[in-house]
Amino acid sequence: MKRAGVLLSLAAVLSAAAYLMGSPAAALMAVGIMAHYALARLSFEPSVRVERTVPERGTEREPVKARIKVENLSGVTGVLRIRETSKSVFARELKTFLNPGDKKYLEQTIVPQAKGRIAIKAEATFEDERGLFKKDFPVIEHGEMTIFPSPRSIKEAMRERRQVEALAEVERALGIGAETLDFEELREFLPGDDITKIDWKATSRLNTLIVRVFRRESLADVYLLVNVDRKFRRELKAGKIDYLVLIIAQLFTYFRRFGHSVKVVAYDEAGIVRVIENASDPLTLVSELGLRGEKGLPPLKPSGLSSPSTIGRLVLKMKRGSSASGPLKAAMEVESGAYVIMVDDLGLHPREIIKAAGVLERKGSKAVLLYPNPVFFVSKEGLTERELETLYRGYRERKEVMRKVRGWIKVIEVGPRDVLPRVVGRL
Repeated sequence: MKRAGVLLSLAAVLSAAAYLMGSPAAALMAVGIMAHYALARLSFEPSVRVERTVPERGTEREPVKARIKVENLSGVTGVLRIRETSKSVFARELKTFLNPGDKKYLEQTIVPQAKGRIAIKAEATFEDERGLFKKDFPVIEHGEMTIFPSPRSIKEAMRERRQVEALAEVERALGIGAETLDFEELREFLPGDDITKIDWKATSRLNTLIVRVFRRESLADVYLLVNVDRKFRRELKAGKIDYLVLIIAQLFTYFRRFGHSVKVVAYDEAGIVRVIENASDPLTLVSELGLRGEKGLPPLKPSGLSSPSTIGRLVLKMKRGSSASGPLKAAMEVESGAYVIMVDDLGLHPREIIKAAGVLERKGSKAVLLYPNPVFFVSKEGLTERELETLYRGYRERKEVMRKVRGWIKVIEVGPRDVLPRVVGRL
């Protein structure tokens, strides 16, 4: 409770005591407190001018100095607090004591959090020396800042560009159709294409990246096994399901482009939900899958690899209708010698994914797990230290489970940054 509220509450209590007990002393005290409050309130008429000048240039996440001019234009003594309200920069709150007529120059350290041309904004609050009343004042800003990327962020961006895109990694993990020496066509470069296949003459002529495409030895069927269970679709904010829709559409388009027959098996925890064999285009496929986000916290802590108890197995059998899980039933739908891409969260049922991988191996099918890690899709803004600790613990535990699952199936961990915008734009 604020100090003014405490005084008013105390005056009310004393007034009630004076009335009930007939105490003149309590009544006088109540009147004195109210008089003190009224006089303090009437005398609190502050006028403060705050101006801030920032440097024209800065570097991302590197501190710069801003100059602040503060003037107390009133006869009120108090404390001035200046706090940053812009999300583009980080700055600690400044605090200074002002006497009537004071003029001060302060220095503030600002850490830019974004690149480009940014405008910053702050607020000033003047509080009387008794801590009873406050009044907000605007901060007059002089100039905008141009923030350049730091050498560290440039190096990270370069390292990310060198990373293999998710689609190319899937193709290489499965070993789909090794290329022959027979030339097939020229086409535009797509994310995931081998940069060594770029035809520079055609690129310079058409002013867009062109690659040479060679015939492949095999056109085996490609199966997309997609988990559509409610647990898998949980998300705190819209994002994960949008990503899954995009990546499934990309995979479908990518492999259909090379002449593969793509079949989709949607499953949940208990069994197969839908089998799509003859989708004509990615939009039809996405529509038939009907993926929708579920509000709620996604399971961050992974399940264990140990076998459930007898009672646990009985409960699961009653829920599923059989002893086989959804991932296992989906694996049984795959024909021998096919290429399989599972889109699932290994943290939900790592033991069942290992079983499904064993079935696919016995069928002579090459499989890979595309694993959207839910930790990557949780917004880190506004989280408390305890929540961040829980998030990090879940991340570490999932890494350990992924290390064990990788002994049975190739795992490709992906996050929201792995969306390929250029491919999506062409769907």
